[in-house]
Amino acid sequence: MNLNQCRELILEAQLLTPERFDEFQQGWLEGNRTADEGADFIRWLVDERELTGFQAQALLAGIHGPYLLGPYRVTGRITAGRLGDVYHAEQVEFAQPVSLKVFPAALNQDPERTARLGREARVSLQVDCPHVVKTYQVGRVGEIPFIALESLHGETLAQRLERDGVIPFLEACQLIHQAALGLAYLHSQEIIHRDICPENLWVSDQGVVKIMEFGAARDALSFVDSLDGDGDDLTINQGGNSVLGHYAYMSAQQAEDPHAANELSDLYSLGCTFYHCLTGQVPFPDKNPVRQMLRHAGEAPRPLTDFVPGIPPVIQEVVSYLLAKNPADRYGSADEVAAALAAIIPVAALPDPVAMAPGFVDWIQTVDADAFGVTAAEPVDPELQQFVSWLSEHEPEVED
Repeated sequence: MNLNQCRELILEAQLLTPERFDEFQQGWLEGNRTADEGADFIRWLVDERELTGFQAQALLAGIHGPYLLGPYRVTGRITAGRLGDVYHAEQVEFAQPVSLKVFPAALNQDPERTARLGREARVSLQVDCPHVVKTYQVGRVGEIPFIALESLHGETLAQRLERDGVIPFLEACQLIHQAALGLAYLHSQEIIHRDICPENLWVSDQGVVKIMEFGAARDALSFVDSLDGDGDDLTINQGGNSVLGHYAYMSAQQAEDPHAANELSDLYSLGCTFYHCLTGQVPFPDKNPVRQMLRHAGEAPRPLTDFVPGIPPVIQEVVSYLLAKNPADRYGSADEVAAALAAIIPVAALPDPVAMAPGFVDWIQTVDADAFGVTAAEPVDPELQQFVSWLSEHEPEVED
């Protein structure tokens, strides 16, 4: 790749103006570098903070811009999701940072996954809580569905645990306290999450915990999500087995009957997540899902002191209540869990809300949110299809 080819791709992608490109090209050539070193020039623009690593990867792969999905320009990858991956993006007209969850067009050929996507869109648009990821818009460009979320910077709790192994018990109490507040809000809105686990808890750079991923959630309208009128029959394929949620964090009651999952099932999953934070492992580590669920139903987890000598007994008490085999022996609500943890640790202060770009809120209120109907979508232009195919088939570097 030479500089002329770089120029064509970068201008098509609307990443630099012609004048800005010429300025950097001149600086490059004055540094005794050649016009044939296009790939190195692109990497240099990343070092100069003119391009993101994600944009550079797309350019080096020969992907034509402008990397737009409807009104949003994709700028970087955040994390992989069960139905779709999440990216940093910007609403171009108002320069509003967002996160964009992009779903493969092939999802439209799978009625079950389409129904699950519709459920996630509907449920996520209902909620408004500091401890639940905010959804701005659901939409579709051609056959490609997306959900625009608040701008996410940080990592999932699963990523934190993968890196650090365990979390100091006072910090773990603070994180689970915030997750309990988010659950209390969802339950007050008659929403049962049914998939609380580290993968679905976002921890911002400022330490704020936010519940995400509502594809398995049940709300008052879940019956509309399935052709047979029983939305709870929707399943997530996990290791070849159909199940709502993750075995390692699921109550025996939910595993036996997803229809019976309720607030207390979510609390059990929260307890499994808390246990993982404190010990570095799930309560019942087992590669066999059937055996794992039998252990959830009848076996007591190892005490926390086996992993964390000197941990306060009151924390073991909270975990034991959350993981009680009989739902009636658990806390009665997520509010009770939050109160119990608030008695152990100082409650973390929430940062001030991030100001929205002027005009963006008014614009969001005017866009059509009915994006996941059954009508066929218009074809996608070839360059957008190439870009989205590249998103789904490649593994861009994770960016903050």
